[in-house]
Amino acid sequence: MGREIQTEETQVPGNRPKEKPQAAGKQDSLTGILTREAASKQVASAMNRNRGGALFLCDIDYLRRINDQHGHQAGDECLREVARILAYMTGQDDILCRCGGDEFFIFMWACRDVHQAQEICSRIEKRFRASGGKGKGKISFSVTTAFAMWQPGDTWQKLSRRAEAELEKRKASVYIPGGQKEEGKDPYGKDVRRIRQELIEQISKPGAYCQDYETFKGIYRFLERGIIRSGQDACVILITVVDGQGRSLLPYEKDTLMERLGEDIGSTLRIGDVYTRYSSSQYLLLVIDTTEGQSDRIVNRIKEKFLTAEMGNDILVHHCYELQPAKIGEMADWEVMDADPERG
Repeated sequence: MGREIQTEETQVPGNRPKEKPQAAGKQDSLTGILTREAASKQVASAMNRNRGGALFLCDIDYLRRINDQHGHQAGDECLREVARILAYMTGQDDILCRCGGDEFFIFMWACRDVHQAQEICSRIEKRFRASGGKGKGKISFSVTTAFAMWQPGDTWQKLSRRAEAELEKRKASVYIPGGQKEEGKDPYGKDVRRIRQELIEQISKPGAYCQDYETFKGIYRFLERGIIRSGQDACVILITVVDGQGRSLLPYEKDTLMERLGEDIGSTLRIGDVYTRYSSSQYLLLVIDTTEGQSDRIVNRIKEKFLTAEMGNDILVHHCYELQPAKIGEMADWEVMDADPERG
């Protein structure tokens, strides 16, 4: 096909291309070109008539940064400049619109060749690079352009979705100076959003965080490292269920009591605390912002909830220690001996 996109420089000096007729209420108030709603209807009609064409999407690079650094008036001037240049570069039969935000589209029904469409994309981008795309205050900016070719069975929605997908691919490879990608255009941003969604906890009710022992140990060690810098207080409490004379309960006696005790510990502790079932008759608690001297009050609150009138107060015994910052290097000899049951 002989379709050629015009450039501003090929126009007769002093002459502006004849304005395409715009229906009242269908023009973008900022740029004066068609709105997406009005243009999409024209594109759908042109697709049905001509059974062909190419849809080009043009996106202003880093418009948000221009708005932040120079103000929204400067950003608006850049949008007007893009509309003006694209109007010069398109023909009377082409359909140009502002999609909203920083995007514009052009539908060229006479463009039916992929290589031709690639060349048009290249010319549009080169046009802005050549002049620096000067907006208000001599602000330099560029555009990224992508396209999708009409295919049999296409609707406007299908064609525009393919063009948007192609633009996203192009934008993913655009970097700002220093090698960092523009905020909002980083293809890995979706990974962060997915990770956040996977990791975030939807808390259904207040109370402590119950975990298996291995997870508890990981949280313990994380906190142990953290207090090297934070100095945060934390206390570990071991609660054991006994028979009132300090002896272990029989297996059939433990099950119901331990289940109840776990529920009472969870509802008594605060939402940032952690606990785990350490053995068949013991729970291990990690209580944040608490010293050893304050642990008795916590255990007493658990006892008040757990103990019934027929139970003796001695059915629960507890031991505690304050969490210390993790040690960097080898453990002291006494720590190694305590950790090794075969020694000493």
